[in-house]
Amino acid sequence: MSLTVLCEFRTQTGGETEFLRVARALASAAATEPGTLRYQWFTTQKPGHYSIIEEYADADAAETHNNHVEPLLRELFAVAELVSVSFFGELNKYLRDWASGREGVAVNMPL
Repeated sequence: MSLTVLCEFRTQTGGETEFLRVARALASAAATEPGTLRYQWFTTQKPGHYSIIEEYADADAAETHNNHVEPLLRELFAVAELVSVSFFGELNKYLRDWASGREGVAVNMPL
């Protein structure tokens, strides 16, 4: 079963140019991952806010993606704050542990 992830980020003051550079690098890296089905960034109506839709073959593919792009994620989090994350689908242990107790995270399980 696939896993869809929706995230919203808010850039720090002065960090928008760097955020955009890293977001594009993340999208480029994700394009080569066999388990990544969709990885698309969006601007929002709020200045400095960006959203992403990520879709993976399963939770293991999402974990593989995070491991693959870990250096880029560190760069992203240096210039932006994660506002919210919504998971749609089954999580593996790695993602359950990451989400546990974290503010702004919603886990939506299939019926």
